[in-house]
Amino acid sequence: MRMVLVTVVAALAAAALVACGGEDDQPQAAFEIEGASEVVYRGARVTPPLPKPDLVLTDTEGEAFDILAETEGYLTLVYLGYTHCPDICPTHLLELAQTLEAMDPEHVERIRVVFITTDPERDDAATIRRWLDLFDDSFIGLTIEPETLSSLLTSLGMPQIVKQDLGEGRYAVNHATYLIAYTPDNLGHIVYPFLMGGGLREIMAHDLPLLAENGWQEPS
Repeated sequence: MRMVLVTVVAALAAAALVACGGEDDQPQAAFEIEGASEVVYRGARVTPPLPKPDLVLTDTEGEAFDILAETEGYLTLVYLGYTHCPDICPTHLLELAQTLEAMDPEHVERIRVVFITTDPERDDAATIRRWLDLFDDSFIGLTIEPETLSSLLTSLGMPQIVKQDLGEGRYAVNHATYLIAYTPDNLGHIVYPFLMGGGLREIMAHDLPLLAENGWQEPS
C-alpha cells in the first residue's frame, strides 16, 4: 500500500498540521499542568481540530455503534484502514497495541480504539473482528457503507480511497495513514502518522498517558 501523507483538503482548507520528526528537532506543542513542569505533545497537531464523527455505524457484533455516544468521556483513537493491508495498517495497529500494553492500566481504561474499514467490499464484521483480535480484542471494529465512507473522509480532510489493481481480482487500497486522537472534548487535536523510519511507539507512549490523564490542554 502506498502511504498517503497527512493532508488537509478542501473541506478543512484552513487547517494546518505540524509534522512530526525526531525527538530533538520536531515541532512540539507545549502546555502547563498545574503543579507540574512543562509538558510537550510529540504527535502532529491539527489546527483547527477535527470534530469527532457524528455517525452511527455497525460494530463487529452486528450492533449499532453511535460513535459520539459510545466514546463520550474517553480518549478515542480512530484509525481508518483495511484488513488486507500487507504492511502499514497492521504495523500501525501493532505499535499502538504494544504502546497500550506498556501503559498504566488506569490510563488504558480511559481509552477507546476505533477501527473503521476503508475497504467495505471485503471487510465484513467477522473479517474485521478476526483481524483486530490479532492486536487487541478490546479494539472496536466498524463496518461502513461506501457512500458514508466517502462523506467521512471528506469531513476528516482525508483523500478519497483509491484502489490499486494487483491483478487476478486482487487490489490494494490507498488511503491516509494516521491515527486521530480525540480527547473528551470530542475534538481531534493530535494525529499520529505512520513513520517509515520508526519512532512512532515512543511518540505515542509519551503523548497518550498525558491525553488520557488530562484531556486536551491548550499550549501556553
